[in-house]
Amino acid sequence: MNILILNYEYPPLGGGAGVCSQYHAKGLAQCGYRVTVLTAWFKGYPEIEYFDNLTIVRLKSQRKFLYKSNPVEMLMWVKQAILYFASNQDLSYNICLANFIIPGGIVAKYLKRKFGIPYFILSHGQDIPFFFPKQMLKYHLITYFWLRSIVSGADKLLLLTQMIKKNADSYLGKNNRHKNMVIANGCDTETFYPDYTNATKEFTILFVGRLVEQKDPFTFLKAVKLLAELNVQFKVIILGDGPLRKKMLQFCNKYNLTQRVDFKGWVSKPEMVKHYQQASLQVMSSRDEAMSIAALESLSCGTYMLSTPVSGNTDLIENEINGEFFDFSDSKGLASKIEKFYFNRFLTGYQVPEIFLKRFRNTYNWDTIVKEYDKLIKFYI
Repeated sequence: MNILILNYEYPPLGGGAGVCSQYHAKGLAQCGYRVTVLTAWFKGYPEIEYFDNLTIVRLKSQRKFLYKSNPVEMLMWVKQAILYFASNQDLSYNICLANFIIPGGIVAKYLKRKFGIPYFILSHGQDIPFFFPKQMLKYHLITYFWLRSIVSGADKLLLLTQMIKKNADSYLGKNNRHKNMVIANGCDTETFYPDYTNATKEFTILFVGRLVEQKDPFTFLKAVKLLAELNVQFKVIILGDGPLRKKMLQFCNKYNLTQRVDFKGWVSKPEMVKHYQQASLQVMSSRDEAMSIAALESLSCGTYMLSTPVSGNTDLIENEINGEFFDFSDSKGLASKIEKFYFNRFLTGYQVPEIFLKRFRNTYNWDTIVKEYDKLIKFYI
């Protein structure tokens, strides 16, 4: 059985979607499928790599940055992908897993029309109108009927959460919603595991992610400012980088928070594990998410989380067991939640119950998720 995975970003390129494709590819290859990944090339990396049952093909498509891309680069990748397949007429793929309706779905629809290869669309949330309306409204309006046409030709539309599925059901209407299916993201539970012996004695609050408007880091910093005015000793560690870092540093300087807030930037995976295990609490103040890999990794380590009720986290967090929710942009409510956690849980040595954590890790480990893909693929081919 030959499987084609289309994703214009694959590690080291991109963020969570690329990581997901990597685990899908490796997991399905271990299941015995012959897997080919078609992605974008980046300087310093080979154009073709071969592993056991896994081939990675990287197409030169003007990709300039590791962690971000733009519509022109995506469409250039589509062009190069179609040219690549047009010159390789002997295609024997049994099924295609296309990440994102655009650009992956464009190539998948071409392959189905040209070679009869069935395809699944793996949505990562933002490509479904109108799931991220503030960021994506213009894009969704321009591509509305194009997106609908690509999804209509798909055999399955795979969504990460029930919240995204509800939005997709509404978008596609009753004639196509039978295609919609939820398969969650997973976590490398062998790497991200709980170890409370590493927990620091100092009350430590963790913030992880790109420093961009979507993550709303200033609601978090405003809560930190309010917390500093209370009788609570704490430190903050911020893992990540982005365009808002300079303004965040200015905010910390203005309100005398520089001794409390430590900007670490991007760190290695082993360092991430260490920070998750050491932290007393993690805060996620995002305005929108699909299903955060950072949240999965943190919760797999047993880190208690305070989060806005974004997609994904509403599935992952059991209230007052492994986390709690606060309202969007509510810095006062967040500060109150952190203070409450400090006195009621941190000082009493609270740990996420082992039986709950075990069930969580069994549900969201990549082996479990890949088995769901394996079952679905075998049903279709």
